[in-house]
Amino acid sequence: MVTIHLFGMTKMLAGNQGTLSLSLHDGKRVKDLVSVIDAAYPKIGELLQKKKVLVSVNQEIAHEDLEVKDGDEIALLPPFAGGSEGC
Repeated sequence: MVTIHLFGMTKMLAGNQGTLSLSLHDGKRVKDLVSVIDAAYPKIGELLQKKKVLVSVNQEIAHEDLEVKDGDEIALLPPFAGGSEGC
């Protein structure tokens, strides 16, 4: 079981849930996780497929072939805006 943290539009598309808990067997990769999310939440899956939302594993942007293990910290990262000019 893995817990996925949601922010911004991904949280909204999941019915304002801050996290998702999904069953993922050992040896699965980020691309498998994306497939599971796509099946349960197609609108989030579409954003992931189009790379409009990135997957972070243990606070690092993850490549699709990275192995996901129980206990990994996973987050879906929507586009960020911000910062201020002149800092």
